[in-house]
Amino acid sequence: MSSFSNEFLKLPVVDVNGDLFGHLEDIVIDPRSGEITELLVEVVTDIDTQKLPWPTVDGMCSVPAQEVSQIGSSIRLRR
Repeated sequence: MSSFSNEFLKLPVVDVNGDLFGHLEDIVIDPRSGEITELLVEVVTDIDTQKLPWPTVDGMCSVPAQEVSQIGSSIRLRR
């Protein structure tokens, strides 16, 4: 992981309504292009991960990078 990504770890991840979805645990970067491909988000416990459109294992959700609409003090998702 690059030092660039370290500053974003543990940032809150919110849905389109601003509700807390989880916290950023890791960033997956394509080694060939150097582009971020997905975010690994530790989902808050009150969300039913069975209903999410992305794969989730042990509370860790793999959110495709294209689902991110904004990064600031939090990471905002498109849905």
